[in-house]
Amino acid sequence: MGRKKKPTVSPELARKWLSRREEYGESVPQIARAYGYDARTVRKYLDLLSEEREEREARQAVLRGALERHHADLCSFIERLRDDISGRAPTVVSSTLKRDPLYKALQQHISRWPLWKDIEKLEQLKEPFDSALQAVSKRVRKEVKKRSSLNLVSSSGSSIGLLEGWIDSIAFHLQSTASGGRGLKGVDYSKKEVESDILVQRGAYTIALVSQDQAREVEKLHSSMLDEAPNWEESALLFKCVEDFTKIQGNIKQQLTKIILRRILPGRCIYCPF
Repeated sequence: MGRKKKPTVSPELARKWLSRREEYGESVPQIARAYGYDARTVRKYLDLLSEEREEREARQAVLRGALERHHADLCSFIERLRDDISGRAPTVVSSTLKRDPLYKALQQHISRWPLWKDIEKLEQLKEPFDSALQAVSKRVRKEVKKRSSLNLVSSSGSSIGLLEGWIDSIAFHLQSTASGGRGLKGVDYSKKEVESDILVQRGAYTIALVSQDQAREVEKLHSSMLDEAPNWEESALLFKCVEDFTKIQGNIKQQLTKIILRRILPGRCIYCPF
């Protein structure tokens, strides 16, 4: 009689052989004798299993790397988004960021987060905030006209008068104090000679170009307006806008920072590798 042909080796049996070789250190001949198979057959299936495992591990490594890069791209984009809304005033997220495919990807990953409603609120706050600033600017101009013989003139010119930085400095002071800061309190005036005149500054703001004998009066008027401005009716609306803005901006930053520090996002998007 001829030798009885061994049945086809099942995947389960091949895995048992692999386990015996790797876990117990058995040789191919030992496994072959234990199961009654030719050593060449055992070696063939052990090699096939090893190749399959190597291919599987290689694919997993590629996918894992792709996923890590995907999340790194998202975190980098989130940093850009956080920077975009980190100013001192409400803003609309730039069209460049909104057109970026990663903006859509981020929306899909965290579609249910309050982040998106907060961004809408931030954008909706821009118009009333700008209106409030314009009202304050108008009030400053009115006060200057009423209380000073000097006119507001262009900052880029060389005419004697109060410069546009006067308005900007008071607006900054109101925004800062509304959010709990000190504004220009504690910031000294400085003077710079320009030919026969004096350029008056307070902090980063150039507020006037006047003659030597007018400089002191200009400082007194500016300090007086800084003290009075928080009590103006026009300032009340600006304070409310700043309060809302500070809260909403803080919420957005907190959510974005959480993602950046976690370095991974929940959910999926159309660009996820798997």
